[in-house]
Parts: sequence; structure tokens; C-alpha cells
Amino acid sequence: MSKYQIAKIQRITPRHVRKIYQRFKGVKNQKLKLCGCKPKPISEREKKIIIRSYKEYLMCAVRLEKLLKEKGIHIPHNKIHKILKREGLARDEPKKKNQRKWVRYDRKHSNSLWHADWFELNGE
Repeated sequence: MSKYQIAKIQRITPRHVRKIYQRFKGVKNQKLKLCGCKPKPISEREKKIIIRSYKEYLMCAVRLEKLLKEKGIHIPHNKIHKILKREGLARDEPKKKNQRKWVRYDRKHSNSLWHADWFELNGE
């Protein structure tokens, strides 16, 4: 296939196809790396701080993050939640993992609902 055909199928520019070709030319076993940064390991210090503050305040990960931020310690709530799950202090909510259904409220006939305010002014 030509570069233009590949670009059209993949919905990218031919220039990008050429760049990818140059990048992987001569490489025998092409493997794509995982996206994003490598996860940082959880230190014992962070673990102790989180467990101690959880037992003291009994808060969820998001509120613990805000509380620790006020004390000058920045730990993301995702990391806090991961530590709490490992210690058995928190759990996953399977119903919260699914995308919520969104339904627009439409009426069958656009003129079927009217709203008016009723009040009296000077006896009228």
C-alpha cells in the first residue's frame, strides 16, 4: 500500500505515516510501549501517613487528600485510595465504575407544557 492509502485508512496525514516508517525502519520486533509515565512506588512514609490520618479522621480518599494538602503533604487521592484498598480500609464500588446513563427530558408535543405565575396586585 502507498503512504497515502495508509494515511487515508488510518485517518492521519501522509507526513505522519512517513515519520512512523522512518522511526521503525530496521526494527525487527516492533513493540508499542505503554502510554503514560511509569507509576511511582509507594513509600512506607506515605503509607504510614495515610493509614494514621485515616484512622484518626475516618474520611474518604478525596477528603484525606485535601486534609493532607492543608498540612503541606501532597499525595493524589488515587494513590491514597490504592493504599486504603490494600489495607482493607476501602473498597471498589462496582456501580460507580459504569458510565451513567443520560437521558434528555423531551415532551411528545413541544406545546404540551406551560408554566405561568399567578398573583394579585392592588386587588387585580
